[in-house]
Amino acid sequence: MAEPIQPRDAATPAEQPTEARPTETQPTETQPSEAQPTLVIETPAPPRKKRRWIGWAIAGGVLVVLLVVGFFVGDALARQFAEQYVRERILQVLDLDPDTPVDVDLGPGSLLLQAARGSVDVVTVSIDELTVGEVTAGAVLTATGVPLDDSKPVESLDIVATVSEENVQKLSSYLSGIELESIELGRGVITVGTNLNLLFLTLPVTVDLVPSASGSGVVFEPETITLDDQAISVDDLRNNPIVGSLASSLLNSQEFCVASSLPKALQVTDVVVSGTNLVVTLTGGGVALSSPDLTTNGTCP
Repeated sequence: MAEPIQPRDAATPAEQPTEARPTETQPTETQPSEAQPTLVIETPAPPRKKRRWIGWAIAGGVLVVLLVVGFFVGDALARQFAEQYVRERILQVLDLDPDTPVDVDLGPGSLLLQAARGSVDVVTVSIDELTVGEVTAGAVLTATGVPLDDSKPVESLDIVATVSEENVQKLSSYLSGIELESIELGRGVITVGTNLNLLFLTLPVTVDLVPSASGSGVVFEPETITLDDQAISVDDLRNNPIVGSLASSLLNSQEFCVASSLPKALQVTDVVVSGTNLVVTLTGGGVALSSPDLTTNGTCP
């Protein structure tokens, strides 16, 4: 007889299947719980310092530029005033016409810095037309170490006058005692020519004159004589019985004195023939600008 069917009981704990469940992780001190929010504390950045030094630098740069500009503007104004003063002084000292072109150059460098030292390094004055006696010359005046105190002497003072051949021809009466037919400059001498008339003969003669300084003016000494294409010495010409009397007049040169036309302080110290010009140097170093020797003309013997 068949066994009765037994009801199926629930599986035994050993036989019952285990159900997988998620394992909950307990919060620890090092691992925050997912349910608890994390507190974040933000530290604000320090405020930026204002760059005030940039403003000071810009202001300082502008000040330097203004000072530099002001210095050069001041120097330019001082130079303009000084040039005008020197020009007026030159016109007065040399007794020139106010309309005479006079160019003043106070040299390189700052005039204000030179003035701070008490003197101007160099002053150059160019004069287009300086009339001395019978001639007119172009002249350049150069003064060095010019003190601002006009009672003190300058270190040096020179005037170089350049006389053209055309103007030298105006000195014919100083070059010979007879009328001359030609006056030429070259080879370092002044060559004068004329004709000597002897009875029915006409003899051409030329004389080479060497100019030199005499302090108060210029003298002319005969160096070479050519008579009828023959060279002859000065003594032989003067002692020649035929032309001796005429020779004395021919060689009778005179000093061209300039002292009465120029300030007493200036002395003729050098004379040379350069090309076709007669170059005369006058010197007045050591004279004070307020000295009466610059406002009073000299005298001729």
